[in-house]
Amino acid sequence: MVMSQWKEHMAENDVYAAALAGKPHETCPADPYVLVFQNPEIPGVRHLFFDGHSKGTGTWMHLIEGEDRALLIDTAFGVGDLKALVETLTDKPCDVALTHFHGDHSAGAGQFGKVYCHKYDAPYLRDSIRSGHRLLPAGDFYRPEDVQPLDESLEIGEMEEGFRLVLGPGHEVEAIHMPGHAAGGTMFLDHSTGALFSGDAILSTPTLILDRFPAPHYPEYMTVTAFRNAIRDFLPRLDQVKALYPGHGRLGMGPELVTDMLACCEAMIAAPEEFEEYDYVDDPAQRRIKCVGQAMVVYSPSRI
Repeated sequence: MVMSQWKEHMAENDVYAAALAGKPHETCPADPYVLVFQNPEIPGVRHLFFDGHSKGTGTWMHLIEGEDRALLIDTAFGVGDLKALVETLTDKPCDVALTHFHGDHSAGAGQFGKVYCHKYDAPYLRDSIRSGHRLLPAGDFYRPEDVQPLDESLEIGEMEEGFRLVLGPGHEVEAIHMPGHAAGGTMFLDHSTGALFSGDAILSTPTLILDRFPAPHYPEYMTVTAFRNAIRDFLPRLDQVKALYPGHGRLGMGPELVTDMLACCEAMIAAPEEFEEYDYVDDPAQRRIKCVGQAMVVYSPSRI
């Protein structure tokens, strides 16, 4: 029996995840939950991996060090002393920016006092902090006292498309709005290296566009169509991208993943009832998958 293409991709992701701990990395006593990997091609970039110890919960953060400032992209679950870890890796003042508000990417932000996120995700982030609702990994591999509190005093700097963080002379990182998975989903393009930090929007595991994600704010941006339109807008700039570094799955994917994702969205919009059964996780909300080339989207028909 021939394996479905999406199952082949997920098997590759599983092999990649299983091999991570055996690859050269650093750890820090201040935050033993995070593995630190030096980018082999970009000296100023480190990738910080929080292993959630279950399917789909391994989360990447990315630390870019410029001549004058550093930038941390995402903050994972808020388990461990991420701020202390960052301070051991760089002595530069460090800005923090989020690809989106979901708790496996944002819950550690309270340690830093201020965080940037897209203006369409800012109300979601504020709602989650006020409610005290957070996403924590399952299991007992971490100590309860290592869970960082959500901080209502967190300052949220609201970004829009084209917002730039300057890390040094001629070193700018640009925010690119990429909705669908989240209303304010954001990718970050490092203009000095061509690295695209793509969050949960474009990655080697499935992009999730599901009606189980509440949409009280800007619901029109939590659809496959909004995702497709944003990819179309970005496509003329694809020659600026050398590799993708997402929030989950494999690092260093080629820019052709972006064109595959556009084709995948077009296929879903044209025929939303043509899909494969997705059984990688035991979740009745995640059952429809479309796969085109390397791109995969798990979606709800109401979110087309």
